[in-house]
Amino acid sequence: MKKVCVYLLSIFIILLNIYLMFFWQPEGQIAASDTISKEIVSYNNGTVFKVDKEKALEQLSSEDRKDFEKILKKLSALDMGKIREYYEEDNEEEGITNAFKLLNKRLSDEDYKEIERISSNFIQLDKVNEKIKNK
Repeated sequence: MKKVCVYLLSIFIILLNIYLMFFWQPEGQIAASDTISKEIVSYNNGTVFKVDKEKALEQLSSEDRKDFEKILKKLSALDMGKIREYYEEDNEEEGITNAFKLLNKRLSDEDYKEIERISSNFIQLDKVNEKIKNK
């Protein structure tokens, strides 16, 4: 009888641990995740992007995408790394401004104008150009 009680208690403890590890979510965690998402939504209202940052390049036409990639291949790997860092920066306006400054330095005027034309589909270039002129 003692072995049966120990066996049942062990099974109960194992099942309880499985439930706690895989299924239970405390209310504090759920409320915290709701608060964080609300903050993110309110933060992104003043963005320089016209569309979602993650989907911006996907919305380009195939011709624009080819032109964009062709021009970016002219940059060094170091410059591409810097541009990627700027693009992923938390302060989107500052990051995009720095990326366009770097592109302006490294590319010919013709290539830079083409990048501006393509980027105008998903970036508010007037904000970016104003920020560049003010610095």
